[in-house]
Amino acid sequence: MGSPVILQVVGYQNSGKTTLISKILKELGSRHIHVGVIKHHGHGDRVDPNDSGKDTEQHRSAGASMTCVTSTENSILTMNSELPLKKAIALYETLEMDCILIEGYKNIQFPRVVLLRDEMEDREILMNSHDVIASIHSDKPNRVNFQESKSPHFMRDDEEGWKDFLITYITREHGKESES
Repeated sequence: MGSPVILQVVGYQNSGKTTLISKILKELGSRHIHVGVIKHHGHGDRVDPNDSGKDTEQHRSAGASMTCVTSTENSILTMNSELPLKKAIALYETLEMDCILIEGYKNIQFPRVVLLRDEMEDREILMNSHDVIASIHSDKPNRVNFQESKSPHFMRDDEEGWKDFLITYITREHGKESES
């Protein structure tokens, strides 16, 4: 098996990253493409593992750096430290994901989709992005010359257009990886 297709979705808070990823996930799932999602929790506080009073909480409290509980239906892995993005990707590769969708990590660059709420306020994220696959705008881009960008631009309400484009990109890249 080749390396998974990696697609990063970036944008400022409330730009629609989770909604976009959820819509892409449904379509990829219907095509039997195994997708893992890595989400950056950029708020600086602790992520709640929601296992209060459970054995895994007791294990972490006793000093375990990592816990994993697994059953025939699912598995949950928790750590008492931040998992660097490159290591998370390596873990997903080990688990043979066909595609990895990354939500956030604005300062780390992978092929990406940039979501823009307001072109003037959000311009910096687009201008500082490399390997932009597409940008999706809430408002019609007219004040800033986005034509410099070689990647396609979509309006948020053109869901069929951007979704088809992104699914085609992922399946095409997945096909390339399967051939190698």
